[in-house]
Amino acid sequence: MAQENYWLRRAQSGSVTRRRFVGGAAVAGVGAAGLGLVGCGDDDDTEPTKAPAGTTPGATAAATAAASPTSAVVDGGVYRGVWLGGSQFDSVDPHRGQRDEVGWLSSYVLNKIVRYSNPDSGEVEGDLAEKWETPDSQTYTFNVRKDVKWQDTPLTKGRALNAQDLKWHIERQQGGKTLDGVAQNFRFKATWDGVKVETPDDSTLKITLPAPNGSFLMTLSAFFANVPNREATEKFEGTHGTLTEEAMPATNAFTLKQWRTGKDVVIQKNPLNFRKGQPHIDGMINVEGLFADPNAYRLAFEQKQVDAWSSPDPSVTKSVIDANKDNMTETLTGVANTVLLHLNRNKQFKDVRLVKAMNLAVDRRALIQAFHQGLGQVSGPVTWLQEGFAYKLDDLIKLPGYRIDRALEIKEARELWAAGGGPALGEVNIGAVETWLGPYPDTQSILKKMFNDALGVTQFTSTKVTYNEDIIPNLGKGEYPNWMAWTNSVNSPDPRNDLFTTFHSKGSQNWNKVNDPALDKLIDDAKLTADLPKARELILKAQDIIMANGQFGNVILYNYISRSAFWNYVNANVKTPASAGKPAAGYNLFAGHLTAKNTSFNAKHPSYTDGVKSRKV
Repeated sequence: MAQENYWLRRAQSGSVTRRRFVGGAAVAGVGAAGLGLVGCGDDDDTEPTKAPAGTTPGATAAATAAASPTSAVVDGGVYRGVWLGGSQFDSVDPHRGQRDEVGWLSSYVLNKIVRYSNPDSGEVEGDLAEKWETPDSQTYTFNVRKDVKWQDTPLTKGRALNAQDLKWHIERQQGGKTLDGVAQNFRFKATWDGVKVETPDDSTLKITLPAPNGSFLMTLSAFFANVPNREATEKFEGTHGTLTEEAMPATNAFTLKQWRTGKDVVIQKNPLNFRKGQPHIDGMINVEGLFADPNAYRLAFEQKQVDAWSSPDPSVTKSVIDANKDNMTETLTGVANTVLLHLNRNKQFKDVRLVKAMNLAVDRRALIQAFHQGLGQVSGPVTWLQEGFAYKLDDLIKLPGYRIDRALEIKEARELWAAGGGPALGEVNIGAVETWLGPYPDTQSILKKMFNDALGVTQFTSTKVTYNEDIIPNLGKGEYPNWMAWTNSVNSPDPRNDLFTTFHSKGSQNWNKVNDPALDKLIDDAKLTADLPKARELILKAQDIIMANGQFGNVILYNYISRSAFWNYVNANVKTPASAGKPAAGYNLFAGHLTAKNTSFNAKHPSYTDGVKSRKV
């Protein structure tokens, strides 16, 4: 898309200027940043090199080596970094975890039925199923691999994975209950409504859909679709909030060596991985605490205690790269953790006019400048990362909340705020999430000033809130605070499933209880069709309804671009490698499952030191 190439060109040229948003206050810190529900920021190291749109797809590790300062694949070495964002987990159960970190980590350890070979383009390849047939639009028959074994633990005893494991994986989410019969919040329960699962034998999985679903394979490939081990998952159902590596026996390229609260997450090479020759590295360590401490993060990178780094201020990252051109590679990343303003329509924002006023009052472009120095682009209900289904920028900027004319936006916002009874609400708090405040500590003052100024009031405040204590436990009860930060990563180039879960009356993440029959029908019809042009047409109409209602309180703001620095001894998991005068580009969408294939070290590069060589897992 032309507008995305514009942002990419600005990022590559280094011409973006840093501007202030609140009274000359700078965005403090020099470290890392970060439609379902909630996330905690961009995981901007190895796999997280999610690319700005408009870049060229494809690239194996060998291709990376040929076109970049790094070399061909050499096995060995331990990657250290901040590849799990804020690394705050709410569950060891991939079916019940609401936070992205659970899905990200499990993608290194577990497998899906099928997976993306390129997440940005939506190309699908076999994973636990090596091939499949679709005799009609509602039937999928998968041939399950016979060479997959569970990691050998006292619970699994190293048994082979079979079709019954995949059947349990689907039916447990479909049932929405744990073994004690208690209904639980299974994140994607609605995805499996009406689905019939059969296992004619140990190597065959037959899925019959209640109706055609044009995005079904996309759903199976998303980062949250990993298949956990039944024995371990059921054993730890009652203590699913307590981290332990025993809860997630592996089938994938890595096994969990350490997964405990307050400690580094450590994964190591799985010798039983069915993809022979992968991974190339011996393991990975997610260094605890660096995400929330930008200064420590930069220092750790400069001392090669971690292999990649990104500052909240892209110009700082650029200056470090420019000063070390022979030893560092620049990577530009479209961050899939969409920035969201989530308003609770069950409480203060019951009147849609108030929601529409907030959608107008929030200054998306000013936030992109304040937090990311202009490296970003406004997103509608479907983000610009999903360009096949998103509004064209020329159309988006004609809609309320996205127009360039701020005077008009503010005028209409104040009228709606008054008409909806906004002044009578008293104090209105917009929470700033704790993990967001690490890289962006000025957020509370920015939010308070922005909304008070735009609406001509003095009633807005901003306090610190947390995902795990304040937001996630209260979603189902409708008692969550209003908040702004990252939401869940965009997990597919096809947004149909996410729009269903968030805005459909039967969606399992429809926390604001949206119930619009016309919207339901458009989303249903879009899911039914395998005709992509028709699906896109329906999704654009669905977005029109969402936008006309102020996005029903799920106010999408923007997606930004992260500039990361890698030491040149790293062959990183990127989509397009660096070349003369051009930075590397990673995947827009999560590609952690490709790390085993694409990530390796170049032990012969001058930047590789004995300290890096001596790492162990």
